[in-house]
Amino acid sequence: MMGVVVTGLRKRYGSTVAVDGLSLEFPAGKLSGFLGPNGAGKTTTFRILLGLTRPDEGTARIGDMSIDHDLARIVKRVGAIIDEPGLLRPLTGRQNLVVAAHTLGFGHERIEALAEFVELSDDLDRPVSGYSKGMRQRLALAAALLGDPDVLFLDEPLDGLDPAGQSSFKQRLRRLVDQDRKTVVISSHNLSDVQALADHVVVIARGALRYQGPLPTLLGGAREIRVTVGEPAAALNVLRSAGLDARVSDSVLVVTADDGAVVAKTLAEAGIYPSALVPANQSLEEVFLELTSG
Repeated sequence: MMGVVVTGLRKRYGSTVAVDGLSLEFPAGKLSGFLGPNGAGKTTTFRILLGLTRPDEGTARIGDMSIDHDLARIVKRVGAIIDEPGLLRPLTGRQNLVVAAHTLGFGHERIEALAEFVELSDDLDRPVSGYSKGMRQRLALAAALLGDPDVLFLDEPLDGLDPAGQSSFKQRLRRLVDQDRKTVVISSHNLSDVQALADHVVVIARGALRYQGPLPTLLGGAREIRVTVGEPAAALNVLRSAGLDARVSDSVLVVTADDGAVVAKTLAEAGIYPSALVPANQSLEEVFLELTSG
């Protein structure tokens, strides 16, 4: 597995500072969310990591490879979807993958397996001009995976997808991390998607770091639910007997759980019905706005 370490990156376009002394890390074998407002420097950072843009200062390492000296090796070990996928729409999906494999110096042996992975086997020989946005995103993911990379950089991979397309794409991303042990970095403005997906989060604003670390730490630890009931002591015993971590604070139950429905069902089976279940932690959107405002 390969992690990514960025140290002191600076990039200026005329009078505009796109990246301002940025140092950060995307841990190996994790799915990291790379977050920031428009113009924060996310795409510029991706382009630097892929060798598409040279920094004015600083450097970065992907595994044991430096972007200054090992770019040819990096290209072989990294996959990416940056901006709108560069697909040749008059060609079929298969032809696009063949062209991508030839351009990057990869063989064609993974094309069928990747088409199956992204669920395009039945459409692989259709022109891409007839593909939906979701199909084009899936084809771009297949192209990014042609060399079986250790690291994936994905810029707004869920943009424009319908709910079903988003759900299936997110499942594929988690499989790449959990089963294939790849390092995946996604940039997205959809913070609820990142909150549901990411293990690790990096937040930048105006080209500088605002936060990096585990997502639960950013949100204040494990998810807590505040439960209002008429008999908190009795409810506490029921929840603890069911194996849930619970305590009473100011006559309100505080339960550590990922799903409020589980808490409500457990209490209801004991004849206890809460009058309110309210998440105690901030959402990623709330924390993001605090970090990047001003």
